[in-house]
Amino acid sequence: MQIKYRITFGYALIVTILLLLVCGTIYFLSVREREQQFEKRLWVKANSTRQLLKTKGVTNDIIISINKNSASSMAEKAVQIYDRNDKLIFEYKDDSLEALDIPASVLTEVKKHSPYYFKTDIRNAVATWVAGDINPQIIIIAAYDDDRVAWLSTLKIALILCFVGSLLIFLLFGYWYAARVVRSISALTAKLTQISSEAFSARLTTGKEKDELQELATTINNLLDRLQSSFDTQRRFLSNASHELTTPLAAISSQLDVALHKERTNEEYRKVFLSVKDDVKRLALLVRSILEIAKASGSVGGIELNKVRIDELLMRIPVEMKKISQLYDVKLSFEDFPENEGYYILYGNDALLYSAFRNIIHNACKFSKDKSALVTLTYTYQNIVIEIKDNGPGIAPEELENIFQPFFRGNKYENTNLIHGTGLGLALANRIIELHKGDIYVESIVGEGSTFSIFLPVDSTKTYKK
Repeated sequence: MQIKYRITFGYALIVTILLLLVCGTIYFLSVREREQQFEKRLWVKANSTRQLLKTKGVTNDIIISINKNSASSMAEKAVQIYDRNDKLIFEYKDDSLEALDIPASVLTEVKKHSPYYFKTDIRNAVATWVAGDINPQIIIIAAYDDDRVAWLSTLKIALILCFVGSLLIFLLFGYWYAARVVRSISALTAKLTQISSEAFSARLTTGKEKDELQELATTINNLLDRLQSSFDTQRRFLSNASHELTTPLAAISSQLDVALHKERTNEEYRKVFLSVKDDVKRLALLVRSILEIAKASGSVGGIELNKVRIDELLMRIPVEMKKISQLYDVKLSFEDFPENEGYYILYGNDALLYSAFRNIIHNACKFSKDKSALVTLTYTYQNIVIEIKDNGPGIAPEELENIFQPFFRGNKYENTNLIHGTGLGLALANRIIELHKGDIYVESIVGEGSTFSIFLPVDSTKTYKK
């Protein structure tokens, strides 16, 4: 069933229930009000009959005459009077009516509660107990309220017509309103069908009304912005990766072709093999970096998390840098070491965090003038803070926003373009830090060096809650 019909039927169901409650309440209160009015008339009639009985000289014939003359005031009227022994001593009834059949329970009950209202056949009746006189008596008056029946019949027809008419109006209005709401959703759907990977720049119109549809359109636009950014990054990554992979392969192929073109000496073959070896190492480093980027591109739910001591992890890196080059020198500074060692422990992936720190520190050593890097470890009550500082050429301000993009390499100052690299180290480190719900910032002064500040949350147990 379409949404507009579901909205219409739901709206109609609610209105139907409300109308039934209103009409039912009106009818019930009206019935009760008319009954009370008629019971009051019966009581007045019973009281007047009581006064007649007290009047000297008033006989039964006079009472019958009075009731006949006032027959038009009440329909199907009947009067009965009982003595203290529940014996019928007087009876009057309109012509063609059967005598009242009063149960003994009524005569007993009226002596306890007077006046006592009850129904006999289709008529309303009231019984009163006159106990203060010398000869106590029970007076019963019964009549049919034809005016009330006619009035309630008219009221019932009016309420039914109002109910049906109101329901039809609400149905039409509900359908119109539902169709209007769904029309806006259909417009959003039609617009979304026009958006594809080739026309990804199109966006939904949010409109001026501050409603849920505007929030939905805004949310979808934000999602499309993130997807477009992701697709653009993917395209650039694939383009750059293809280029970076093709370059060493082409170099290897051309060097082998030249070597096989004619016979050469052992020394010449050795030079070719050494050159090919360098290209293979570069290719292997590039492939490994791409695989690490792919591994770190998932979600935290897809990696193994354990307790990681950041200080112990950092102390492994100076030895690793020495293996890469004896010129590299990593200085560690653990300031304000906390009494509670738990401040240096977080839940994360040891291998990924080690890879992130190693890549940033490797870059710091590689670009520093004296091939050294200063690593400082501090903490706050919320974060573990790692600062990595070098004294290299610095990064140009216009290049800072791109340094975490895959394959981006700054080359504006001091022969940085001559230093070999894949351009994936910082991109990989940034992704790993994001995966651990951390942040990384860069401050750089051209000609003096750069400082990378990494903030990792201490309370990672809450951070990683699924």
